[in-house]
Amino acid sequence: MTTAWQNWSGSQQHQSLSLDYPATEQEVQALLLRAAENRRQVRAIGSAHSFVPFWTDDHLLSLDRLKGLVSHDVDARQVRVWAGTKLHELGEPLWDLGLAMPNMGDIDRQSIAGAVGTGTHGTGVGLQNLSTQVVGLRLACADGTLLDLDAANNSELLRAAQVSMGTLGVMTQLTLQLIPAYYLHERNWQASVAECAAARTSLMADNRHWEFFWDPQSDSCAMKTLNMTTEEDPAAAGKGETIGRSYQVLPSSRETRFNEIEFSVPAEAGWECFLAVRALLQSRYPEVRWPLEYRTLKADDLLLSSASGRDSVTISAHQGAKHPYRDFFAALEDVFCDFGGRPHWGKVHTRQAAGLAAVLPQFTRFQAIRQNLDPEGRFLNPFLRGVFGVA
Repeated sequence: MTTAWQNWSGSQQHQSLSLDYPATEQEVQALLLRAAENRRQVRAIGSAHSFVPFWTDDHLLSLDRLKGLVSHDVDARQVRVWAGTKLHELGEPLWDLGLAMPNMGDIDRQSIAGAVGTGTHGTGVGLQNLSTQVVGLRLACADGTLLDLDAANNSELLRAAQVSMGTLGVMTQLTLQLIPAYYLHERNWQASVAECAAARTSLMADNRHWEFFWDPQSDSCAMKTLNMTTEEDPAAAGKGETIGRSYQVLPSSRETRFNEIEFSVPAEAGWECFLAVRALLQSRYPEVRWPLEYRTLKADDLLLSSASGRDSVTISAHQGAKHPYRDFFAALEDVFCDFGGRPHWGKVHTRQAAGLAAVLPQFTRFQAIRQNLDPEGRFLNPFLRGVFGVA
């Protein structure tokens, strides 16, 4: 019996042969073996917060029953978690251990596997994406075997799997490197574009986190900084400020559904790219009311990370889920690509293998690793075949 399913925004809809909810790794293995016997594709679901066609009409596999902490080592500041654990479900258990994630993304509704596999990130010139917090993981491979990866064993495979969009196997467990639990002080204020331009260099250098949202209707910037604090009392926060535990302050609430595009560009080109995107909206899309988000990201060495080998600025645009977005996003993508942009893997883009190889220095190496681990393309679909150039 087919199962109707759609992603969070409703932009991706499927009538899949099955939607399974395995509760053990053995059940994941059995499902993969059945799919292989029937020559069917398998794609995993976390929280379905991606906006590209990651999924399939063959077999969908939900990780919702693989949740919670597996083990912890407080002295090493590491925890092992099930891959289906939602980010918002991690904050309090980690806090009880005296630990916290170094950074988080804009929301905390995703599963840890989905956030890691797409290179989800927050902001801060000294902070990397969530995927770099993974120091070990377990994959259920296309042939049903379980493969354990860590920095000491299979280091390159780990750096490939950390951002892999589910194309190397189904993540079942992840080991996270954490830091001591901490409080954050958030400050919000409004600024003009000129004021933002004048202050941005010092704001990036002097704060742990800095970002802004540019409102195309008012041509103003909603600025935000976050810094660690020893103050624990939320009542000590002033107007436009928040004080709280890191996992409570870092994410935002996003109740209105939307579709989103995001590209990263070299850090030194970030402001010029923003100005070009701003000019595009003002000249061709004056009706757009959703803001642009501008964030920073430290370089890493992961094969498919959008910050692989370069410090980056990320710029994202949104459009309401019930509004047309494809022409608007296509025009934005052209601008981003003029600046050497790399897509956020979970957000709308049309990049294909040849163009990706030109901007991601380790893309070709990832293609070879993917081919070796999944030669029959069990974890691909038409969209991902285009991304990786698989006939």
